[in-house]
Amino acid sequence: MKNKIFIAFFALLTVSLTLLTLLLPKREFSPNENRMLASFHAPEGKTLADGTFMKDLSEYLSDHFVGRDAWVSLNTLTGLLAGKRENNGVFLAKDRTLIDGFEEKDTAMFEKNVKAVKDFEAALREAGIPLTTVVAPTATQLYPEKLPAFARTVDAAPLFAALREIPGFVDVGPTLEAAKEEAIYYRTDHHWTGYGAYLAYAAVQAAAGEEAPPYEAFSPETVTEEFFGTLYSRFGFFAGVAPDSIVTPAASALGEVTRTDAKGNESPSVYAPEKLNEKDKYLYFLGGNDAVVEITAANRTGKKLLLVKDSYANAFLPYLLHDYDAVTVVDPRYYPGSVLRLAQQGGYTQAMVLYNLKSFASDTYIQFLPLAD
Repeated sequence: MKNKIFIAFFALLTVSLTLLTLLLPKREFSPNENRMLASFHAPEGKTLADGTFMKDLSEYLSDHFVGRDAWVSLNTLTGLLAGKRENNGVFLAKDRTLIDGFEEKDTAMFEKNVKAVKDFEAALREAGIPLTTVVAPTATQLYPEKLPAFARTVDAAPLFAALREIPGFVDVGPTLEAAKEEAIYYRTDHHWTGYGAYLAYAAVQAAAGEEAPPYEAFSPETVTEEFFGTLYSRFGFFAGVAPDSIVTPAASALGEVTRTDAKGNESPSVYAPEKLNEKDKYLYFLGGNDAVVEITAANRTGKKLLLVKDSYANAFLPYLLHDYDAVTVVDPRYYPGSVLRLAQQGGYTQAMVLYNLKSFASDTYIQFLPLAD
C-alpha cells in the first residue's frame, strides 16, 4: 500500500510539474546559464518519423522546467557534497574561486598558430610595421595550487617556450605571477580583471623601453559589484555565490574618445554602460566582440595601432588609449577580410596580437592572419 501511495504521489508530482512547465510563461534566455533556451517546434510528419520531434520536445521541457535554476543548483550541490570539484570543465578552487579547465585537447591549433603569428610578424616587418605579441597565462597556470588534486592540466612551460621564439613576443607571465595574490583574475569568470590587464600593459610598456603611468593615474572606478561571469554560468551553482566587482579606468581619465563599431555606430566612450544591465557585464568593455571597432583619441602622438585579439584585450584596451591617436580592434573570428591586407593599407605604426593561452592554443582563425587575400 505504501509503495502504491508513493508511486501515485510521484506520478501526480511529475504530471503537475510538467503541466506547469507547459502552461507558465517561457523565457527565451537564461541569465544564469548565459544561453538561449530551446524553443518549441510543432510536430511534422518527418520529425515524428525520425524522432527529431521527441528529441526537441525533451530538450524544450528540460530547458523550461519549473524552477530550472534551482534544480540545476541542486544537482551541482549534490555533486559538491559527494566530493565533486569539477562541472562542465570548470574547477571549484580551494578558496571557492572558479577556474576554467585547460587540457591537451585544447591545444590542437597551437603549433599552427605560432607559425601563423611568426609569418604575420615577418610580413608586417617587411611593411615597416613592428608587431608585439602578448599571450596571457590563464588562471590554470597561475594558480595550480588551488586546483583539486585530480585536475589534469596542460604543462604550459613548453608552450611559452615556443611563444618566446616569436619576434616581438612579450612574456607578461612573470609580472602576473608576482602579483598573483592580488585580484588580477575574476573569481566567477575566466578573464583577467582591470588591474590584471593593467599589470600586463605595464609589462608591455617596459619591454618597449617605456614607463607606464601608475595605475592610480587612470582613476580606477568600480562600475558594478554584481558581476557573475561565464564560469559561474557553466559551473551551474546559482545559490550563495558571491559576485565579482568590475573595476576599470574611469571614462573621464581616458580623455576624448570616439568608438565606431562595424555598422558605423558611434559612441563617445570605449565603454558600453548599457551592458551593465545585462547578465554578461564584461561586455561593458568595448560593448563585446565585434568584427572591427575603430577607436580615436585626442592624444596627438602620431601613432596608430592595429590590435588583433580575443576578449582579453577588451579590458586591456583602455590603457592603450594613453599611447595612441587611433586603435583599430579586429577579432579574426568575425572579420571577413584579410587582416594582413588591412594592416598593410591602414597606415599603422604598430600592431599587436593579444590572446589568452587557451584561446590562442585552440583558435581556428589565427592561422589565417598571414594571408593577404
